[in-house]
Amino acid sequence: MIALYIGADSFTSQWQTKVYKAHPGVDQFQMMFGVNTWSILFTLAALLASGELWTTIAFLKLNPAAFMDNVTIAITSATGQLFIFYTIKRFGPVAFTIIMTTRQIFSMVISNFAFGHSLGISGWAAASVVFATLFYRVYRSAKSRKG
Repeated sequence: MIALYIGADSFTSQWQTKVYKAHPGVDQFQMMFGVNTWSILFTLAALLASGELWTTIAFLKLNPAAFMDNVTIAITSATGQLFIFYTIKRFGPVAFTIIMTTRQIFSMVISNFAFGHSLGISGWAAASVVFATLFYRVYRSAKSRKG
């Protein structure tokens, strides 16, 4: 599952960069509209194919709190997407990947301390490699600017 996530995540930011380069007039709002339109179509197709569309609609009608949770998630997700698309367009997919990887590692480490979740040796090793790589990148960048 994680390999599929990483593959899709890597493909998406690279593809968006190609779209931005091929069509310089495309902004983050247009990109968001296109991506979300396809997401809606795929989700609708999956709900129809599984027969769960009407069940989902009935559940949301019976549970207004769940409906409001979905609206809240939609608003926060849309806001996050705007930042993501801006970051990819302005700084490129590599910077975006670094930001997202760092965020995930920080979440993992904070969860370990704040909620007492256990993090195995491989998790700590992975976090150490990520942070060492980031610090090395910052060091190399600072060194190249100095001379």
